[in-house]
Amino acid sequence: MLILSGHTAAVNDVTFSPNGARLATVSDDKTAKVWDAASGQELLTFSGHILTVNRVAFSPDGRRLATASDDKTVRVNALIIEYLIALAQKRVTRALTVEECRQYLHLERCPPTPF
Repeated sequence: MLILSGHTAAVNDVTFSPNGARLATVSDDKTAKVWDAASGQELLTFSGHILTVNRVAFSPDGRRLATASDDKTVRVNALIIEYLIALAQKRVTRALTVEECRQYLHLERCPPTPF
């Protein structure tokens, strides 16, 4: 049995990625989380909705995650880590620090800079 702990309120929806390697959950805590389906390790947390998140779906290629909320919005998030790193670096105009990689990417070391 796999137990996932990380949300701070009720979980409203859960779905597997197309390849079955990841699991996504959404919650009354206004977040979406992506988990490794085999180990239960939390991989990513997405926030931004201002009300309960009710539905979640992976894109057919597994590269994006869509969430729908009571705030009447749908958010589409990229899941490819290299894309996220490149986007973050573009917005902050510098390489990510090791602490930022730990906090935001849940990685002990930053991946190579995708230039």
